Amino acid sequence: MTTLNNWNHKIQFEVADNKFKTPTQISDVQDIVKQASSQNQPVTVVGAMHSTTECMVGGGIVISMKKMARVLSVDEQNMTVTVQAGATLHEVCSHLKGLGLQLPVILEFGNFQIGAMSGTHANDTSMTRSAQFSSHVAGVKLVTPAGDIMEISEEQNTEYLPAVRSHFGMLGVVCEVTVRLFKTQPLHVGYQIAEVNSFLDGFASELETLKAANDQVFGMIFPNSGKLLWQCRKFVEPVKPNPHSLATWLDPIESKGISLFGDLFLPLLKAITADHPSAAITGLGNAMLVDLPLKIIQHSSYTIDPCNRGIIYHEDDPGFEFYDWVFPERNWVALVREFLELSKRFRQQHKFISPLPALIYFLKQDQASLLSRSRDGNAIAVDPLYPDPSNPTWKEFRGAFNEIAMRHGGIPHINKTRDGAIDCFAKACDQESLKRYLEIRKKFDPKNLFLNGFFKKMFAKYL
Repeated sequence: MTTLNNWNHKIQFEVADNKFKTPTQISDVQDIVKQASSQNQPVTVVGAMHSTTECMVGGGIVISMKKMARVLSVDEQNMTVTVQAGATLHEVCSHLKGLGLQLPVILEFGNFQIGAMSGTHANDTSMTRSAQFSSHVAGVKLVTPAGDIMEISEEQNTEYLPAVRSHFGMLGVVCEVTVRLFKTQPLHVGYQIAEVNSFLDGFASELETLKAANDQVFGMIFPNSGKLLWQCRKFVEPVKPNPHSLATWLDPIESKGISLFGDLFLPLLKAITADHPSAAITGLGNAMLVDLPLKIIQHSSYTIDPCNRGIIYHEDDPGFEFYDWVFPERNWVALVREFLELSKRFRQQHKFISPLPALIYFLKQDQASLLSRSRDGNAIAVDPLYPDPSNPTWKEFRGAFNEIAMRHGGIPHINKTRDGAIDCFAKACDQESLKRYLEIRKKFDPKNLFLNGFFKKMFAKYL
């Protein structure tokens, strides 16, 4: 048996060795899918399995694309790159960096595979353009559930492109992906610290200021201290490096090493939770984890090649869990106030304190994919994190947050919001777009071979 684990080892399933497939070319994928179809066997495609929901858990045939990981071509005239589905974000960025090119969306997690990113909610943050990776997908080469090859792009089978950008592994096997490119533009990064309540009180003007001054803004709310950290990013013109300057010597260190998770919060989290992974953080612990890093980071300012953001995370990194919801801009202040009250109530009644912040990122209105979480307008995320996913009080907190989130028009992340996604996504997203998506999905896969148990439950009322 082959045992598969998600990134934080909290979701695990076994696959018979003869049913775990690692194809090396498209014809292999066709053979696998045709045989599965003839035998009515379900098929699941897995990527890097960074998901913290069970969306990648499958029975029957399980296909890993890890051996189909080549960069196939770069079209500098049309500004696109075509890669095999198993290529990681880190590998593609490394290739493009040498050409002076970059992807439109580069997340911090370089382990992600492009095939999965091409049709999921994988996103960064942006004030100026779509922050969802899949929205910049110009085309895919797909092995359909019948085993045929279909090209879907801005030129061929265009009517299916919005659905493919939300494929979630349910439309067949994505084997190749073509993504738009930009010329490399350095990203200047700086930090601001504010009080949460002050920001909420002046939300309209504060938000306008952030949008006017930055191309990207990533935030962290610290419910225990009332602090708010903004990582402010702005694209700047390239400057030819001076090999004799101190800045040139420091840049590789900064661009590869300064990250909020990888180099400040994760090491501290490892130290604090080494012996007591669910311990409350108070006093000295809170000062170590929050106050000290904030004092250090608020004085940081550097310029980075965006291609260096795709960092490879290692298996010994703490297995924290995301809990990602996005909300319409107009509802965000009321939601955050309730979130802070919820955090306070759990501190007082359950002695439940998370050492990690809740993340904030911005999604512009985006109708490029049918299951986009910002189809109806600009959205802002609140994404609580917790270091010990098995803690029963964390599960209770998640359930309470679900209720608040739904009241404020929230939409959960299919790959990241455990329990919330499977129970809430279908009724929270745009209903007409969902109906259209499921119609296309059924057309592609009439036998439901690519519909695993997770999605059967998620869409139960609509199937």
